Amino acid sequence: MPKYSQVFLKDTKICARICHALDNEHFDRLVEIGPGAGALTACLFPKYSDKMEVIEIDRNLIPNLEKKFPGLNIINKDFLETDLEDLLPSGRIAFISNLPYECSTAILDCILSFPRLACAVLMFQKEVALRIKAVQNDSDYGMLSVLSALRADSELVCHVKAGSFNPVPAVDSAVLKFHPKPMPSDIKNVKNLTKKAFMHRRKTLLNSLQLCGADKAKVIEAMEKLGIPERARAQELSPDMYLKLAGFLQ
Repeated sequence: MPKYSQVFLKDTKICARICHALDNEHFDRLVEIGPGAGALTACLFPKYSDKMEVIEIDRNLIPNLEKKFPGLNIINKDFLETDLEDLLPSGRIAFISNLPYECSTAILDCILSFPRLACAVLMFQKEVALRIKAVQNDSDYGMLSVLSALRADSELVCHVKAGSFNPVPAVDSAVLKFHPKPMPSDIKNVKNLTKKAFMHRRKTLLNSLQLCGADKAKVIEAMEKLGIPERARAQELSPDMYLKLAGFLQ
């Protein structure tokens, strides 16, 4: 396995499908995260060379990218440690990436928190994509589902078989496209609430929150005001209901 556990996309047809997801989108800058060997970049660079940059953590991959794509702005940094406001001080920004599995949700959180997001086209491990797209009462529904739904609309672009990569991973992948919604003002409170709510998902929501230190009487009062049954479980509440509950409990 390469350094940083990368799996490099090699299927040119899949690359084309991913890149075509940006067609008809309007943005001022395009950022590719982790270009790796440059498979996606090869589709993107001819069309967006004047307004794109790539962020690549592995310095050993930089010389090959420089050779393949003369003039491309390549930033050798960890995306999660990059100050996006400093790098991209103005305009609407689009992001695209075959995300590294081990930090895909952290990168998604960073992207969906960016205030000038135009759109994002991102590849995830298939089970993570299912969690992102899950709705209340689904077995995959959880904190990731709630926080994603509150901040963006998402749609499936395509499924990607494991054989489309080198080296071949043990799982299939899926590509999702995101369009931002207005950012909830108390998203931090929602994050804190959903983390506690799904910490003990086999228990009732009330018991899970209480086990995580919440005031039982205050939670019961908030649930009553919102019409949430006292025996409700975390997976039964919609994203909007979590937003309302967070407002009562802040």
